[in-house]
Amino acid sequence: MNDLSMVLVVWHDAHTESDGWCELSDIDDQPCVVHTVGLLLPGVKTDHVVVAQSVTSDDGLDCVLCIPVGMVRSMSVLASMSESTSGRASR
Repeated sequence: MNDLSMVLVVWHDAHTESDGWCELSDIDDQPCVVHTVGLLLPGVKTDHVVVAQSVTSDDGLDCVLCIPVGMVRSMSVLASMSESTSGRASR
């Protein structure tokens, strides 16, 4: 995984509206908007935007999040990360 992009994904999450019984009028009609920053893993899962919090030099992945494309509202590239010869990421 030499060339990865750090992205900001804005998406609408599924969520619960209450912890128990509620009235219909208690239901908020606003979406649960989530902002996620991570390393984009393109082509990993069909119909999903997949991001990882961390990637090691031997391609180990940590905190991988798979967001269905239908929930994604926008995605912006924050930085293009590439592995330099010294083993450090550069922008």
